[in-house]
Amino acid sequence: MAVITRHVLVELLKTFVLASAAITGLMVLLILVQEAWREQLTLWAILELVPYTIPTSLCFAIPGTILFAACVTYGRMSAANEVVAIKASGIHPWAVLQPGLVLAFLLSLVTVYLNDISVSWGRRGAYRVILHSSAHTIYTMLRAQGTFAKGRIYIDVDEVRGEDLINPFITRMAERGEDPLEMRAERARIFVDPENDQLVIELVNGHVSVGSKLVFECDHKEFPVPLGDVTKKTDSGDSPSNMELRNIPRELVRHRAELTELRRRLATKMATQTATGDIVGLTHPKWSAEFDRLKTEVYREHRLRSEPWRRWANGFSCLCFMLIGAPLAILMRRFDFWTNFAICFMPILLLYYPLMMLGVSQTKSGALPPWMVWTGNVALACVGYWLLRRVHKN
Repeated sequence: MAVITRHVLVELLKTFVLASAAITGLMVLLILVQEAWREQLTLWAILELVPYTIPTSLCFAIPGTILFAACVTYGRMSAANEVVAIKASGIHPWAVLQPGLVLAFLLSLVTVYLNDISVSWGRRGAYRVILHSSAHTIYTMLRAQGTFAKGRIYIDVDEVRGEDLINPFITRMAERGEDPLEMRAERARIFVDPENDQLVIELVNGHVSVGSKLVFECDHKEFPVPLGDVTKKTDSGDSPSNMELRNIPRELVRHRAELTELRRRLATKMATQTATGDIVGLTHPKWSAEFDRLKTEVYREHRLRSEPWRRWANGFSCLCFMLIGAPLAILMRRFDFWTNFAICFMPILLLYYPLMMLGVSQTKSGALPPWMVWTGNVALACVGYWLLRRVHKN
C-alpha cells in the first residue's frame, strides 16, 4: 500500500513540477512583455517586476498543471494495466487515487494563499515599481523624441541637458471638459516622490495657466502631479479584490456601519422634506446623485461579502480538477496524455467556468448569496463522484 502511494505521488510530483515551472515561466514572461510594452519600462524595472508577477502566474498555472499531471500519471498507469493489476491483487482503487486527491487538496490551500498574496502584495508591488520608474521613462522618451504623451500628461521640450528640460511645455489634461493646466518654464526637472506616489515637476522661471488665464508666475516652484496621471496602471488598494482576506471582515463591518448611517441620513432627509411639503427638495437633481452613491455602496458591500468565497472557490478548483482528471484518465486507458487532457478539460470548460463566472457576477450584484460562487466546484465534484464510482465498478 505504501509502495503504491509513494509511486503515484512521485509520478504526480515529477509531472506537476515540470509542467508548472514551464507554464509559470511562460506566464511571467507574457506579463512582463505586456507591462513593458504598455508602460515602456526600463530593463531594471522589468527585473524588479519579476517577483511580483510570480504569485499571479502560479495561481493560474497550478490548477491546469495538476489536471495535466493527473492525465499523464493516471492515463499511463491505466494504459499499462497497472490499475487492473492493483485491483486484481485485492487492493481498492482508492489506494491509487488517494495520493492525487490529497496532493490536490494541499495545493488548493496553497493556491488560496497565493491568490491572497498576488492581489495584495503582488499587485501593489507591481504598481509601485511601474510608478517609480515613471521619471526615468519620461526622460528616456524626451531624449529620444523630444515629446512625452501618456495618460493625462503631455510634455514637449527643446532639448534635455542632463536632468534639465530646456524650455519645457507641460500640459495636464483636465476631466469633464475643463480647461487643461499648462506649464511653461525656462528649465524644469522631474523626479518621483515615492512616499506620496507623486511625480514632482520642478519649474525654474516659469508660469502656470489654466486655459488662457494665468494662475501664477514663479522663479522656482515644485508642482506635484499624481503618478496615476502618467501611467495606465491604477491603484485600487481599497477594492475588495485587492484586499487581504484577513482584512475583509473588518472592512465589511466598517462599511456596513457607514452604509447604515447613509441610509438613515437619506431616510431622515426624505421624511423631513415630505413632512414639510418641500417639493423642490424632493425633485432636486441632487437626489439622483445620492441614490447613485447608495447603489455604489450597496454594490461594494456585496463585493466584500462575496470576495472571500470567490478566492476559496478559485483555490479549490485544484481539488475539483483532480476529481475529474484522475478517474477519467483511468477510464479512458490511453497513453496519449494530450488526448486525455483535452477530454478531461471539456467538462471543466463547458461546466465549471460558465457556472463560476455566472456565480461571481450574480453574487457581486447581490442577486445570489455569496456561497453560490461554489456552484462550479460543486458541479465538478458531483461529476467526479460519478466517475469515481465507475472506476470502482469497472
